[in-house]
Amino acid sequence: MSGFFNLGKYVAGKVIKSLPRSKKVSPDIKSVKPTKLSVKESIKKAKDDEYYKRIKKLDEGRKKVSEGKKMMKEGQKIRKGMKETGRAFQFKTQKSYHAVQPGDKQKYKIKKGIARGD
Repeated sequence: MSGFFNLGKYVAGKVIKSLPRSKKVSPDIKSVKPTKLSVKESIKKAKDDEYYKRIKKLDEGRKKVSEGKKMMKEGQKIRKGMKETGRAFQFKTQKSYHAVQPGDKQKYKIKKGIARGD
């Protein structure tokens, strides 16, 4: 009876090992290639390279923030212009803008107390 269970464990183990794995395991590093620099210089070079990468990433972030601010200003300018020309309106209690259908400005009867800035 005990041999039957061992056979079952053996077969189950083989089946589990034969199934393809979804996650691949990277191979271990077997050796590190020698450099022409001394250990001290090699460490300094590695630190300098990492510092350079960090500076570049920070500059990329700073650039994206400035572009975002520029785009925000442009968008706000467009919305404000549409509101001033009567193509859109904004309720005093809300931040969203709403388009006015052409020729229907009087239909909405936007009062000075309701719309912002009017």
